Amino acid sequence: MNNIRDLQNNFIQPYQINTVTVSEQFSPLINIDMNWKSNLTSRFEWRKSRTVSLNLTGNQVTDNRINDLVFGAGYRFDDVQIVIKTGGGQKTLKSDLNIRLDLSLRDNKTLTRKLVENVNQPVAGIKVFIIGVTADYVLSDRFNLQIFADHTTNNPFVSNTFPTSNTNFGFSLKFSLVP
Repeated sequence: MNNIRDLQNNFIQPYQINTVTVSEQFSPLINIDMNWKSNLTSRFEWRKSRTVSLNLTGNQVTDNRINDLVFGAGYRFDDVQIVIKTGGGQKTLKSDLNIRLDLSLRDNKTLTRKLVENVNQPVAGIKVFIIGVTADYVLSDRFNLQIFADHTTNNPFVSNTFPTSNTNFGFSLKFSLVP
């Protein structure tokens, strides 16, 4: 037991705690992936998280909540052939082509509650809508080609930020060291 006292004989605590944070995540809370007989796939996912921080020096609580919904669908084309012409000849590749479309809706809100003044104020937050398309093709046991495109729209909840929109597209070639 620590019995350290100051000059007025007041107890001095060995630790000073300024902030207490509780974080909880359900990632995913609900996840449904379905593969149909007709090579169709569908997906639903719901993720929730919350972080609550109690600031003892400022007498306020910060509450950050995230709610994320994802809807997806895809289709697998069996045995798609691609002919690649090389220097002296041509090579025929045969693999499945997987195409996916995902829609995502995400709410991210941060609220500050000042305990002494009894004031609740939104300080940050954004609503995000994402639509994305991907196509995957296995070139060999070590190479995988993916073509992708996505569009993201951000709509803020507070007035100190602006709505934005981004579009990404491209391809990735993945190389695996283990066959």
